[in-house]
Amino acid sequence: MADRPPFRPAPMVLAAALLGVEALAALVFGGIALTQIRISRAEFGAGVAIWMLGYGVLLLAIARGVFLGRRWSRAPAIATQLILLPIAFSFRAEPTTWVAGAIVVAAVGSLVGLLHPRSTEVFVGSTAAQPPDSSR
Repeated sequence: MADRPPFRPAPMVLAAALLGVEALAALVFGGIALTQIRISRAEFGAGVAIWMLGYGVLLLAIARGVFLGRRWSRAPAIATQLILLPIAFSFRAEPTTWVAGAIVVAAVGSLVGLLHPRSTEVFVGSTAAQPPDSSR
């Protein structure tokens, strides 16, 4: 009998996909920042580029962990989404309102996918399968 692939509920796959899109956006932004470094502000430009490239790689690792249902990946995935929400608020004025909307949609979508009961069951296991605490 062939091995069945692991069960991946749709909300968890959605969260992993959104995390992957965020990672790709960070990597693209970091790459663009790398090409825009000016000698007058080289430290700042290089710092932003390195920070965004590192963040993108980290998000890719987290997205992969979420897709594979790794327990360790859930907390950093949730933390990054919660950090993105106030960052999105700073982009709310014109001409970057669309950026704020995109960040909010991705962050909220990821949070819903990560916190969905079917995803939670994959990450932490079924609570119904655990015996009740008899020490009380």
